[in-house]
Amino acid sequence: MNTAAVLIYALTCCVSGYVASSLYKKIGGENWVWNVVLTSTLFSVPFFFIWSVMNSVAWYNQSTQALPFTTIVLLSLIWLIVGFPLTVIGGIFGRNWSSPFSAPCRTKNIPREIPQPIWYRSAFVHMIVGGFLPFSAISVELYYIFSTIWGHDHYTLYGILLIVFLILLSVTACISIALTYFQLSSEDYRWWWRSVFSSG
Repeated sequence: MNTAAVLIYALTCCVSGYVASSLYKKIGGENWVWNVVLTSTLFSVPFFFIWSVMNSVAWYNQSTQALPFTTIVLLSLIWLIVGFPLTVIGGIFGRNWSSPFSAPCRTKNIPREIPQPIWYRSAFVHMIVGGFLPFSAISVELYYIFSTIWGHDHYTLYGILLIVFLILLSVTACISIALTYFQLSSEDYRWWWRSVFSSG
């Protein structure tokens, strides 16, 4: 199953390159090469670093969960030979084949001034609310997971864990949509990154 996940991730890198480059072109970006490199490395490099630290700890403790060196080299080669080039190819297609941005309504060239928000509509309050509500949705299940880890037990409720994960995804999506709506209704049009950070 892990092998299939790695292969699916590597083969769908062309989709991420296409989407990232086409959106970057639509918002007027000029440095598309840097965009493609960030698209390819922003998730995989930190993930590989954290996984390498965990695998090194498993090696040090002589655990059977540690992957051998040949598997690590093979996974790195899959990303270097398949994943990164497919991201570049998708980025080239996205840059060349994407249509120009066409707004659904009339837009102005000069951005309008954003009014000062009320304290409860600030980015800080949105991030606190957007982090607290999804955490409260999974806090009970998180308690049971940590108690099985620290109590050296086996966790057997994977069906409930899947349901809680789906609840977490839906709560996070709904919170992000609601907080983005509140931001747009207060006439703040800079919603791109705030919609990610408010529920992240």
